[in-house]
Amino acid sequence: MLPAGRVGLITTLAVAVLGLGACAPTTYDSELVATTTTAVTTTVPTGTAVDLLPRMVVEGQSVGGLMVDDGDARAAVERLTALWNVGRDEVAASRPDLIDGFDQQVDRFQRAVQYKRAADADKSARNLVVLVDAYLG
Repeated sequence: MLPAGRVGLITTLAVAVLGLGACAPTTYDSELVATTTTAVTTTVPTGTAVDLLPRMVVEGQSVGGLMVDDGDARAAVERLTALWNVGRDEVAASRPDLIDGFDQQVDRFQRAVQYKRAADADKSARNLVVLVDAYLG
C-alpha cells in the first residue's frame, strides 16, 4: 500500500497528463470558412430643394414606424441626410433663417435611431414638415 501523500501525488500527475493530452493544436479547414461580401451602392440624390425637401419629409415620416417595426430606420435616416446634404446649399442661399432648424432635425433623426427613440423621430418628422412648408410656402 502507498502512503496517502503518494496516492494524491500520483492522482494529480495522472489527471495532469490526461488533461494536457487533450490540448492538441487546433486546426481550421479553410474550405469551411464562410466568406460573405455585401455590395454597397451609393446613389447621390439630385434635384432642387423644391424636389428634395418633400422627399426628406417622406423619409422622415417613415423613421419612427421603421424603428417600432424593427425595420431599417438607419438606412432611411442615411437617405434623409443625403437629401439634406444635396439641398442644404440652395436652402442656405434663399432661406438662411431655416438652416439651423433643418440641421437640428437631421441631427435629432440620427440620435433617435442611435438611441432607439421612435418618439424623437416622430417629433423630428413633425418639425421637418413645418420647416419644409415654411421653405416651400
